[in-house]
Amino acid sequence: MKATAAILTPLFPWLPLFADQTPAATEVPAPRPAVRHMAQGEDWEMREGRFYRNGKWVFIKTGKLLRAFAEAKTADKVIADIDVMVDRLNFNNFSLNIYPDNFDADGDARIDPARQEAYANIRRILDHCWKRGVFYSLSFETYNIGGGGTPASFFAQHPEAIAINALGEKARDHEYTVSDGKLTPSVYHPAYHSWSRTFMRNFLSDLGADRCSRLLFVETTVEPQYPGACRVGDKDPRRAFLDFNEAAHTAFNQWQKSFVEGDPRRAQLDWPTTVEERSKLLGNRLFNDFRAWGLAKWVSEDAEAIRSVARDVYIAVDYNGRFDDRHSMRVGTRDVFLTELKGIDIIQIAPHPPVWTTMSWDDVIAVNRKAGKHWAISEHMSGTGSWGQDDKDMTEILENTLARGTRFGWDLVNAGNRHATDDFQLYDEHWHSQTLDIIDGDNWPKWLRKIGVKPFVPQPR
Repeated sequence: MKATAAILTPLFPWLPLFADQTPAATEVPAPRPAVRHMAQGEDWEMREGRFYRNGKWVFIKTGKLLRAFAEAKTADKVIADIDVMVDRLNFNNFSLNIYPDNFDADGDARIDPARQEAYANIRRILDHCWKRGVFYSLSFETYNIGGGGTPASFFAQHPEAIAINALGEKARDHEYTVSDGKLTPSVYHPAYHSWSRTFMRNFLSDLGADRCSRLLFVETTVEPQYPGACRVGDKDPRRAFLDFNEAAHTAFNQWQKSFVEGDPRRAQLDWPTTVEERSKLLGNRLFNDFRAWGLAKWVSEDAEAIRSVARDVYIAVDYNGRFDDRHSMRVGTRDVFLTELKGIDIIQIAPHPPVWTTMSWDDVIAVNRKAGKHWAISEHMSGTGSWGQDDKDMTEILENTLARGTRFGWDLVNAGNRHATDDFQLYDEHWHSQTLDIIDGDNWPKWLRKIGVKPFVPQPR
């Protein structure tokens, strides 16, 4: 990043600023949405991309918890950590990252009997957050790109649901994992839809209606995307070019029928049946329009599944439209993917400046304004224990979120104090962080002034 000053130029200058407040980028004001009426007399709403409780703006400082939740012993440590982070470090939301394969090894979309005690402890953790007067959220990693938790048993039962790459091979994550990588499910296949969405519905339903109603947001699978590259072996990009499963063919036919005859998306495209034909489509704008539509449809229908149980919950989606993806392999045509998203409240942008440029931010801001999405715009993993340790870099990263986002909040990963054995965890055993030291302790009031928000004071419920 060449100059912090450029980052801080307000894109929408009409909002009044507090003293010392960093100029903000906010979306065109939306009509006032429905209010979520909560227990204990709380009213929640999203307005202009920000969260309000009882009419007061709350800046959401999320501690993402990547823990072994499938182990019953994990809960006591997590609850103790939450107390420290609430009392000393100003976190006010905790998002539990759920890996379905840890709870559903046999792939029947139900919590395994051996995991019932651990699942009961998820309820304990959520209840503790509520009683402490802070918020809680969930993230489901149902996919197998980047992170992932699709059970191996699912692929054994449904080999037809494995994505197919341009070489005609069963697709694996050759970008984020080494060696063979994880098998990748086809985001078009009904068997995958059935398993993943039934798992999410069962997981949420068994929490109970009250706990579900108190969820601040639920995040669909981490960075929902096709692979962006092949980083092993011959590194042939066609190994990352998805998806040519027969279910994708069916979806392609459905997509084409939505256009009038003569439209280029209908008249100039045929479904490829050979490696040569598939290879020629790498980077093709029209075919990328289809891939973007399919990806957005999958994400939007996942959101519907979540809301079929947690009706009023806010839905968060990661966006990873990287500047170095010249063939648009990750999400297809970027503006098509974003425009086709439905029922989404929060967009969390994955690659941040200075390394990745502001392109993803620019994409989201443009579609948010043009399509009237009224999204809260924030960032996925603004800081982790393994990056952002240089104070100047971390300051620029956070100030960019304030200048270009809507000031919904920050997503900080992995919220824990075992950095010595897991460098992704933000804090050492004394709860000091080389990443977040610039906002912790006496520095926090300075950042509240930059944000322009009053301190959040947890009120026990």
